[in-house]
Amino acid sequence: MLLADDLALDAPDGRPLFSGLHLSLEPGANLLVLGPGGCGKSQLLRALAGTLPPRSGRVRVGGVDLWPGEGALALAGRVRLGFVFAQGGLLSNQTLRDNVTLPLRFGGMSAGEAVGRAERALSRFGLGAVAGFRPHAVSAGARKLASYARVAALEPDLVILDDPLEGVESGDRAEVLDLIQAWAADPARTLVLALEDPGPFAGLPARRLHLAPGGLSPSDPEQP
Repeated sequence: MLLADDLALDAPDGRPLFSGLHLSLEPGANLLVLGPGGCGKSQLLRALAGTLPPRSGRVRVGGVDLWPGEGALALAGRVRLGFVFAQGGLLSNQTLRDNVTLPLRFGGMSAGEAVGRAERALSRFGLGAVAGFRPHAVSAGARKLASYARVAALEPDLVILDDPLEGVESGDRAEVLDLIQAWAADPARTLVLALEDPGPFAGLPARRLHLAPGGLSPSDPEQP
Protein backbone atom coordinates (compact mmCIF):
# COMPACT_ATOMS: atom_id res chain seq x y z
CA MET A 1 0.00 0.00 0.00
CA LEU A 2 2.75 2.47 0.93
CA LEU A 3 6.36 2.47 -0.23
CA ALA A 4 9.10 5.02 0.42
CA ASP A 5 12.53 4.34 -1.05
CA ASP A 6 15.72 6.25 -0.22
CA LEU A 7 13.68 9.26 0.88
CA ALA A 8 15.40 12.52 1.90
CA LEU A 9 13.62 15.58 3.30
CA ASP A 10 14.59 19.12 4.27
CA ALA A 11 12.99 21.51 6.76
CA PRO A 12 11.26 24.65 5.44
CA ASP A 13 14.42 26.62 6.22
CA GLY A 14 16.49 24.27 4.05
CA ARG A 15 18.17 22.36 6.87
CA PRO A 16 18.45 18.61 6.19
CA LEU A 17 16.06 16.54 8.30
CA PHE A 18 16.96 13.01 7.29
CA SER A 19 17.95 10.88 4.34
CA GLY A 20 17.95 7.25 3.31
CA LEU A 21 14.50 6.36 4.62
CA HIS A 22 13.16 3.02 3.39
CA LEU A 23 9.60 2.14 4.33
CA SER A 24 7.16 -0.49 3.11
CA LEU A 25 3.66 -0.95 4.54
CA GLU A 26 1.24 -3.58 3.32
CA PRO A 27 -2.57 -3.06 3.33
CA GLY A 28 -3.86 -3.22 6.90
CA ALA A 29 -0.54 -2.25 8.49
CA ASN A 30 -0.25 0.49 11.12
CA LEU A 31 2.75 2.77 11.67
CA LEU A 32 3.57 5.19 14.49
CA VAL A 33 6.10 7.88 13.53
CA LEU A 34 7.67 9.05 16.79
CA GLY A 35 10.11 11.82 17.65
CA PRO A 36 10.48 15.29 19.19
CA GLY A 37 9.28 18.49 17.56
CA GLY A 38 11.39 19.60 14.63
CA CYS A 39 12.65 16.15 13.67
CA GLY A 40 10.60 15.99 10.46
CA LYS A 41 7.46 14.03 11.37
CA SER A 42 5.06 16.45 9.70
CA GLN A 43 7.23 16.81 6.61
CA LEU A 44 7.44 13.03 6.27
CA LEU A 45 3.67 12.65 6.47
CA ARG A 46 3.13 15.37 3.89
CA ALA A 47 5.59 13.67 1.54
CA LEU A 48 3.81 10.34 2.03
CA ALA A 49 0.47 12.04 1.36
CA GLY A 50 1.77 13.64 -1.82
CA THR A 51 1.53 17.27 -0.67
CA LEU A 52 5.26 17.95 -0.16
CA PRO A 53 7.93 16.89 -2.65
CA PRO A 54 11.00 15.30 -1.04
CA ARG A 55 14.56 16.40 -1.78
CA SER A 56 15.09 12.99 -3.33
CA GLY A 57 13.69 9.50 -3.28
CA ARG A 58 10.49 7.77 -4.27
CA VAL A 59 7.01 7.49 -2.74
CA ARG A 60 4.39 5.07 -4.06
CA VAL A 61 0.84 4.62 -2.71
CA GLY A 62 -1.31 1.72 -3.86
CA GLY A 63 0.99 1.10 -6.79
CA VAL A 64 0.81 4.75 -7.93
CA ASP A 65 3.96 6.89 -8.01
CA LEU A 66 3.56 10.18 -6.12
CA TRP A 67 7.23 11.20 -6.17
CA PRO A 68 8.81 11.54 -8.63
CA GLY A 69 5.52 12.63 -10.12
CA GLU A 70 2.52 14.85 -9.55
CA GLY A 71 2.06 14.11 -5.87
CA ALA A 72 -1.47 13.48 -4.59
CA LEU A 73 -2.99 14.45 -7.97
CA ALA A 74 -1.80 11.10 -9.30
CA LEU A 75 -4.17 9.29 -6.90
CA ALA A 76 -7.38 10.83 -8.26
CA GLY A 77 -9.91 8.10 -8.97
CA ARG A 78 -7.37 5.38 -8.17
CA VAL A 79 -6.54 5.33 -4.44
CA ARG A 80 -8.49 6.97 -1.60
CA LEU A 81 -6.19 8.79 0.82
CA GLY A 82 -7.38 10.67 3.92
CA PHE A 83 -5.14 13.13 5.77
CA VAL A 84 -5.74 15.08 8.99
CA PHE A 85 -3.23 17.88 9.56
CA ALA A 86 -2.13 18.87 13.05
CA GLN A 87 -3.68 22.28 12.38
CA GLY A 88 -5.77 23.62 9.52
CA GLY A 89 -6.27 21.65 6.35
CA LEU A 90 -9.78 22.85 5.47
CA LEU A 91 -10.53 25.11 2.52
CA SER A 92 -11.37 28.50 4.04
CA ASN A 93 -13.70 29.59 1.20
CA GLN A 94 -15.88 26.46 1.47
CA THR A 95 -18.43 25.41 4.07
CA LEU A 96 -17.74 22.45 6.34
CA ARG A 97 -20.22 20.45 4.26
CA ASP A 98 -18.39 21.34 1.05
CA ASN A 99 -15.03 20.49 2.60
CA VAL A 100 -16.31 17.00 3.35
CA THR A 101 -18.12 16.64 0.02
CA LEU A 102 -15.36 17.78 -2.35
CA PRO A 103 -13.06 14.74 -2.02
CA LEU A 104 -16.06 12.46 -2.63
CA ARG A 105 -17.07 14.36 -5.76
CA PHE A 106 -13.45 14.44 -6.92
CA GLY A 107 -13.47 10.64 -6.69
CA GLY A 108 -16.52 10.38 -8.93
CA MET A 109 -19.38 10.10 -6.42
CA SER A 110 -22.72 11.62 -7.39
CA ALA A 111 -23.68 14.93 -5.79
CA GLY A 112 -26.63 13.49 -3.88
CA GLU A 113 -24.69 10.57 -2.44
CA ALA A 114 -21.73 12.79 -1.54
CA VAL A 115 -23.90 15.32 0.32
CA GLY A 116 -25.73 12.55 2.18
CA ARG A 117 -22.49 10.92 3.26
CA ALA A 118 -21.05 14.30 4.29
CA GLU A 119 -24.11 15.11 6.40
CA ARG A 120 -23.90 11.76 8.20
CA ALA A 121 -20.20 12.19 8.90
CA LEU A 122 -20.61 15.73 10.23
CA SER A 123 -23.56 14.70 12.40
CA ARG A 124 -21.47 11.92 13.91
CA PHE A 125 -19.22 14.61 15.36
CA GLY A 126 -22.05 16.92 16.39
CA LEU A 127 -21.46 19.33 13.51
CA GLY A 128 -24.78 19.02 11.72
CA ALA A 129 -26.00 22.42 12.90
CA VAL A 130 -22.89 24.20 11.57
CA ALA A 131 -22.43 22.19 8.35
CA GLY A 132 -23.22 25.32 6.29
CA PHE A 133 -20.64 27.47 8.11
CA ARG A 134 -17.17 28.23 6.79
CA PRO A 135 -14.18 27.18 8.92
CA HIS A 136 -13.47 30.68 10.28
CA ALA A 137 -16.98 30.80 11.76
CA VAL A 138 -16.55 27.75 14.01
CA SER A 139 -14.15 26.89 16.82
CA ALA A 140 -10.73 25.32 16.32
CA GLY A 141 -12.05 22.13 17.87
CA ALA A 142 -14.94 22.03 15.38
CA ARG A 143 -12.51 22.53 12.52
CA LYS A 144 -10.48 19.56 13.69
CA LEU A 145 -13.59 17.41 13.95
CA ALA A 146 -14.62 18.48 10.45
CA SER A 147 -11.26 17.21 9.21
CA TYR A 148 -12.03 13.84 10.79
CA ALA A 149 -15.52 13.89 9.27
CA ARG A 150 -13.96 14.46 5.86
CA VAL A 151 -11.75 11.38 6.25
CA ALA A 152 -14.54 9.25 7.73
CA ALA A 153 -16.86 10.09 4.82
CA LEU A 154 -14.17 9.23 2.28
CA GLU A 155 -13.59 5.74 3.74
CA PRO A 156 -9.97 5.82 2.53
CA ASP A 157 -7.54 3.02 1.80
CA LEU A 158 -4.75 4.97 3.54
CA VAL A 159 -5.24 7.25 6.55
CA ILE A 160 -2.46 9.67 7.59
CA LEU A 161 -2.85 11.54 10.88
CA ASP A 162 -0.45 14.22 12.11
CA ASP A 163 -0.63 14.67 15.91
CA PRO A 164 -4.17 13.23 15.87
CA LEU A 165 -5.42 14.60 19.20
CA GLU A 166 -4.01 18.13 18.80
CA GLY A 167 -6.91 20.58 19.04
CA VAL A 168 -9.50 17.91 19.90
CA GLU A 169 -11.49 19.03 22.94
CA SER A 170 -11.66 16.66 25.90
CA GLY A 171 -15.34 15.89 25.39
CA ASP A 172 -14.71 14.75 21.81
CA ARG A 173 -11.63 12.63 22.39
CA ALA A 174 -13.49 9.38 23.01
CA GLU A 175 -15.25 9.60 19.63
CA VAL A 176 -11.98 10.38 17.82
CA LEU A 177 -10.12 7.58 19.61
CA ASP A 178 -12.88 5.11 18.76
CA LEU A 179 -12.65 6.09 15.10
CA ILE A 180 -8.86 5.75 15.02
CA GLN A 181 -9.02 2.38 16.79
CA ALA A 182 -11.54 1.19 14.19
CA TRP A 183 -9.24 2.29 11.38
CA ALA A 184 -6.32 0.51 13.04
CA ALA A 185 -8.29 -2.73 13.33
CA ASP A 186 -9.46 -2.72 9.69
CA PRO A 187 -7.40 -5.26 7.71
CA ALA A 188 -8.13 -3.41 4.47
CA ARG A 189 -6.94 0.01 5.70
CA THR A 190 -3.40 1.28 6.26
CA LEU A 191 -2.89 3.81 9.08
CA VAL A 192 0.04 6.17 9.73
CA LEU A 193 0.16 8.41 12.83
CA ALA A 194 2.82 10.95 13.83
CA LEU A 195 3.28 11.73 17.54
CA GLU A 196 5.88 13.03 19.94
CA ASP A 197 4.84 10.33 22.42
CA PRO A 198 2.57 7.31 21.84
CA GLY A 199 0.31 8.25 24.77
CA PRO A 200 -3.13 6.66 24.30
CA PHE A 201 -1.83 4.87 21.19
CA ALA A 202 0.92 2.99 23.05
CA GLY A 203 -1.05 -0.26 22.87
CA LEU A 204 -1.83 0.06 19.17
CA PRO A 205 -0.54 -2.93 17.18
CA ALA A 206 1.81 -0.96 14.95
CA ARG A 207 5.32 -0.70 13.67
CA ARG A 208 7.30 2.21 15.06
CA LEU A 209 9.58 4.58 13.20
CA HIS A 210 11.76 6.79 15.44
CA LEU A 211 13.01 10.04 13.94
CA ALA A 212 15.89 11.91 15.55
CA PRO A 213 16.71 15.64 15.43
CA GLY A 214 19.83 17.13 13.93
CA GLY A 215 19.57 15.73 10.42
CA LEU A 216 20.27 12.17 11.49
CA SER A 217 19.06 9.25 9.43
CA PRO A 218 15.92 7.59 10.84
CA SER A 219 16.00 4.10 12.27
CA ASP A 220 14.29 1.30 10.38
CA PRO A 221 10.68 0.76 11.48
CA GLU A 222 10.33 -1.69 14.35
CA GLN A 223 7.80 -4.50 14.12
CA PRO A 224 4.90 -4.37 16.64
